[in-house]
Amino acid sequence: MSLQVKEIKEFFDEKFVDRGRLLNEIDELHLKKQDRQREYDNLIKAKWILTEVQKQTQVKFKEKVEGLVTKAIQSVFDRPFEFILDFERVRNKMECIPRLKEGDVIYDNIKDVQGGGLCDIISFAFRVVLWHLKSPRLRNTILLDEPFRFLGDYTAKAGQMLKEVSHKLGVQIIMITHEDELAEIADTSYRVVHTGKQSKVVKYDGVQNKPSRRRVRNG
Repeated sequence: MSLQVKEIKEFFDEKFVDRGRLLNEIDELHLKKQDRQREYDNLIKAKWILTEVQKQTQVKFKEKVEGLVTKAIQSVFDRPFEFILDFERVRNKMECIPRLKEGDVIYDNIKDVQGGGLCDIISFAFRVVLWHLKSPRLRNTILLDEPFRFLGDYTAKAGQMLKEVSHKLGVQIIMITHEDELAEIADTSYRVVHTGKQSKVVKYDGVQNKPSRRRVRNG
């Protein structure tokens, strides 16, 4: 009988030790769970902060771009265009969608509104905006190769817009063009002529010279 009691006591002592070990493991798991919960909560907060920063950045970028591009468009065209930049999630990725507004009408395909000339103005305005927002700026120079080829009668207004941008922002614009209207608004303009044997660069004095290719500079 005493042997059975001893075995029973040893059995319960062993189980008591196992119980203590299991309680310790439960406490450790509980602490790990609390740590994981804190990490999860911090990740949720960080995600929320990043989302809010992204939203605010998009709003500021949208306002800046829309305002400057709209000014560029309205300085050239007589129609009351407004440039719109929308951020939309496409295939689980955020994309930037440019649109044009005229009154209550919104155009999704900008090229169909005023042809390639309008796209030229928007493209140039985008370059200026990105240059303006860049920090630090490596250089205050913008290079243009045959800009505004599709503007037709609006070319002279585009030239005045170029000149205004150059002077107001303090940016030098170096441009190659065939358009006399653009060459004549430049602070300095040169023409490139071919003599049959070699090319020569000479000062451009006006439309009467009818240069075939010109390098002009503002600023």
